[in-house]
Amino acid sequence: MKKLLTFSLLLTVLLGNSGAGCSGSKSDDPQPDQFISLIGRWELTEGEVYVQDAGQPQRMIGKSGPGLAYIFYTDGSYDGCVLPGSEWDNTSQLGQSGSWNCTSNKPGRWALKVTKLDGKTIDDGTLTLTAPTLPSPFVLEKLFVGTASGGSANVTVLVGDTPVKTDASGRTSWATYHFVKK
Repeated sequence: MKKLLTFSLLLTVLLGNSGAGCSGSKSDDPQPDQFISLIGRWELTEGEVYVQDAGQPQRMIGKSGPGLAYIFYTDGSYDGCVLPGSEWDNTSQLGQSGSWNCTSNKPGRWALKVTKLDGKTIDDGTLTLTAPTLPSPFVLEKLFVGTASGGSANVTVLVGDTPVKTDASGRTSWATYHFVKK
C-alpha cells in the first residue's frame, strides 16, 4: 500500500508539472495581429528575378522598376495599384501621369506570418496575398519590414523573396521585391 501511495504521488507530481511553462503564448513570441507597421501604402522600388543552374552561381536575369503598389488595410484586405504607362500596366490603363490606378472594391486578402522579430522590426516572416483575380497566391518569404538607409534619410522598407521554384532540369528561380512605405 505504501508503494502504491508513493507511486500515485509521484505520478501526480509528474503529470501536474508536465504542462508547466507551456502556456498559449509568451510575451516575446511574434504576434502577427499586432503588426500595424504593414498597414498603409507600399510602392515598389525594384524587383529582381534570379536563376541558378545546378552547380553554378546565381545570376540575375531581369529587373523591374516602379509602377506597382499595394495598400494594406487593418481588416486584412488590400488594394493593388499600377501607374498608367509603367511596365506593370498590362491593360494600357488611362490616367494622368503620376496618378495611381487602384482597385477600389478591396477583393484581395493579405495574411502575415511572423517567425522572427528584432525589436519591433519583422526580421523574418511570410506575406501571402490572395484575390479572386490571381491564379495563385502571391507569396513573399524571408520578409523584412523595418528601417533602412535611403540616401540621406531613413525609410521604412518591405523586402521579400518569392518561393524558390525548381524546373525539370534542376534550375531554380525566384524573385526579390523591394517596397518603400509612402
